[in-house]
Amino acid sequence: MLRFAEELLLLLLKEDGGEVAVAEANLGYALAGAVLMDLALEGRIDTDLQRLVLIDQAPLNDDLLDPALEAIAAATSPHDAGYWVRHLAGDAGRIEEVALARLRQKGILQAEEGGVRLSPRTARARQYPRPPDGSLAGEGEQAEQEVRLRIMRILFSEDVPAPRDVVIICLANACGFFDRTLSKEEIAECGERLDVVRRLDLIGQAVAKAVGDAAAGAEKKPVSPAGTEPIPSLPGLPFLGQALSLASSPTEFLVKNYRRHGPVFRVRLPGQDWVALAGAEANRFVQRKGRDHLRNRDAWTSALAEVGAGNLVTSLDGTEHTRMRQALARGYSRKTLEDRMDVAMAVCRRHVDAWAAQKSIGGKVAIQRLVVDQLGSILASYSPCGYFDDMTTFLDLLLLTRIAKIQPMFLHRRRYNAAWKRMNELFEKTMREHRPGGSLADADDLIADVLALHDADPQFLPETDLLMAAMGPFIAGVDTVAITTSFVLYMLLKDSELAARARAEADALFAGGNTPSIADLAQLDVTRRVTMEVLRVYPPVPLMVRTASNSFEIGGRRVAAGENLMVAMTVTHHLAEHFPAPERFDIDRYLPPRAEHRQPDVYTPFGLGHHRCLAAGFAEAQLILNAAYLMHIAEFALHPPDYEMRTQAVPTLRPKASFRIRKLRMRC
Repeated sequence: MLRFAEELLLLLLKEDGGEVAVAEANLGYALAGAVLMDLALEGRIDTDLQRLVLIDQAPLNDDLLDPALEAIAAATSPHDAGYWVRHLAGDAGRIEEVALARLRQKGILQAEEGGVRLSPRTARARQYPRPPDGSLAGEGEQAEQEVRLRIMRILFSEDVPAPRDVVIICLANACGFFDRTLSKEEIAECGERLDVVRRLDLIGQAVAKAVGDAAAGAEKKPVSPAGTEPIPSLPGLPFLGQALSLASSPTEFLVKNYRRHGPVFRVRLPGQDWVALAGAEANRFVQRKGRDHLRNRDAWTSALAEVGAGNLVTSLDGTEHTRMRQALARGYSRKTLEDRMDVAMAVCRRHVDAWAAQKSIGGKVAIQRLVVDQLGSILASYSPCGYFDDMTTFLDLLLLTRIAKIQPMFLHRRRYNAAWKRMNELFEKTMREHRPGGSLADADDLIADVLALHDADPQFLPETDLLMAAMGPFIAGVDTVAITTSFVLYMLLKDSELAARARAEADALFAGGNTPSIADLAQLDVTRRVTMEVLRVYPPVPLMVRTASNSFEIGGRRVAAGENLMVAMTVTHHLAEHFPAPERFDIDRYLPPRAEHRQPDVYTPFGLGHHRCLAAGFAEAQLILNAAYLMHIAEFALHPPDYEMRTQAVPTLRPKASFRIRKLRMRC
């Protein structure tokens, strides 16, 4: 079934492809309105011109609508539709991305250089392809017709409009679509008819009025002339610049300079000049306009050359990036973890069983080995444990020398080459087992998806790129899920009350040897909030590196095309205006009425915009599963008991080797 956001985008997309025929701010408000209309149609909310009322907060299991429903349910005071249109517009980038991905998946749109356009079949037939189950938005043959054909026929005839088409007309009119696409003569001809149609639906009127008011307010805001102020440069040491401060405590450094200089400031590093973007305003820009103004590839050029690849999913931009994400999305989805939850639990138990009782072990490395084993077993049907040391050496040195460029490769060449040789060996084994005749030839996993893409389009995913695409399952969680799980375990062991609460809900979850579902994990209140707070305090990716592909302005300062950008999206995690007392570990900040993570563009542990972590849903569920299962099957203690976490920031934020744990006993 097509949602209103999907049909609205189909209507607003210009027929020559790529762009939307309304102002970008108006699009955000219109998509927010579309989500509200679907929630109304599903019986979750009701609204009139004065207020919006929550009727049913039960989730729809729809990633287009459920985040908005959850936000409305978390509100502690009533608001009108206008408030929710403005509030949800902050999530418009995600709504648009999800809607466009669905349309491509259904064969209605196709990706191409510079954007998307109607697929040839849809453009020729002016009808949407019928899904295998025969379902589509609306009822009857009329609903299969392409939306622009339907809407224009309604405006220029006496046909009775379907209720869905009334909603779409209301939203399109509110964001200025008809004013931009119809001639004066056409507007004069259909203006009276448009007014009649707009009055047919009360909820549509309320939401459309809210969209129109928000869009009008956005158009009236004064726009600062570009370049009104120069970008401030920070004082630093000769040659080194701010390298020492940034390397020793990047979060403190970036937060301090955001406070002093605002959302844009210049950072000097040895041989490099960067423009830092920080704060909620910068995050909003990246979320809404990053696709048009930021380029990802440049940051990966050196790393690609080192591994002999042309592209990675992280290095691609535009439609190629979208296509690669679509190809890998199934493998990295929550559903994949849910289908193999028993595998994840078995791997966890095997590792914990092997930890000697009462013996002090390095917490970070132990958890890394566990998580990498899980990821390999789930996503590649193959455990890479025998290659763990080589894998971590390879990844750390690649990050250190070719991505962060903190040290020269010649200092590490021998170790790197040895690790790279072993990575190639792991790759060859994995490919051999997944090819016809191999023991995993029938495996339905991420490696199978990668090989299918290569076989179908070897130009898009050539052999030179295959190794890094296939190794993704093995290295994806080394510095993300594994490191975050280490911090979660530390926080639970540091606070006995939290640990007891987390253990009690874990025991209930796994009672009788149950294998939980993703929905079951979502009910783990304490464990979930501890994980969320760890992601705020210790985000796995605290900043992103980009290049300005086009000039833009933030905070009255113009950033020129070609600038190297340091997008410090998690600075907001440490600002008191967003998270009061940010230095305090406080899991109650995620409960109503506070719900601090619900503020638009301030809680960003998995990145922003179109390069947001593809596996974010998988990773979050894996984090909660591992934390709960560890607390259920064994008792642990810090070693020493009063240990205080010490971290290092290079090459990524992680616990130092001094973080050690002891398994006291197995509980079950």
